[in-house]
Amino acid sequence: MKLLANIHISILLFSITALYAQDSVQFSSSHRQSSMIELFTSQGCSSCPPAERWLNAFIKDNQLWEKVVPIAFHVDYWDRLGWPDPYANHAHSMRQYRYQQQGHLSSVYTPGVLVNGTEWRGWIRGKTLPQSIHDAGKLAFKANSKQIEVEYSNASKDTVLNVALLGSGINTKVERGENRDKVLRQDFVVLSHDMYSFAKIDSSGVWKIPMLIDSFSQAEQYALVVWVSDMNDIAPIQSTGYWLPEEWFK
Repeated sequence: MKLLANIHISILLFSITALYAQDSVQFSSSHRQSSMIELFTSQGCSSCPPAERWLNAFIKDNQLWEKVVPIAFHVDYWDRLGWPDPYANHAHSMRQYRYQQQGHLSSVYTPGVLVNGTEWRGWIRGKTLPQSIHDAGKLAFKANSKQIEVEYSNASKDTVLNVALLGSGINTKVERGENRDKVLRQDFVVLSHDMYSFAKIDSSGVWKIPMLIDSFSQAEQYALVVWVSDMNDIAPIQSTGYWLPEEWFK
């Protein structure tokens, strides 16, 4: 009877743990700076699919989220060619222009890749992703379907928190423009992106913000990515992310 009781208790604990895992997600970076990849792309750009396939491959990378944080910003300046990218956002285009203005990017173009805010074209030649060795502080988040809590060990009055909801496994049939009649599969697509100043940190040193919601994509899975930058420089200082439970988006 005692053995049976122990089995019942174990099953109950497992059920509670599984339920908790579905109700919340938490993840953190190490103190070493993660490699945050930003791809600026467009469904209307014929040279973008190879870069997107390169970025998509990080889905199977065993360092995903722990050391590598890939995101794809879809820009809107190719929409005039006949295919309005449904994931394009003018704010994404302005982010790329700001990179150029701050000297991080030689020019505004697609596909454009930056790693931790530095322009990088090594992906074209299959080079190994550059990795930092310096201490960037620990960035951690805890999230449920309603709220996100983020804490950064090196936060200061100049720190800006960025929070993005990504969609992966997005398939789009392009009907016009340079990629006409192609079906594009895209991962790590930025669906929402918000920024929060240091002033939004509460007395316990934590940003508490609403969970970002997706209302229109047909993504197979979603991820939450958070990164910090300086108020005077948009280059990421530290970043982390993780997959979110799919039931949150049903």
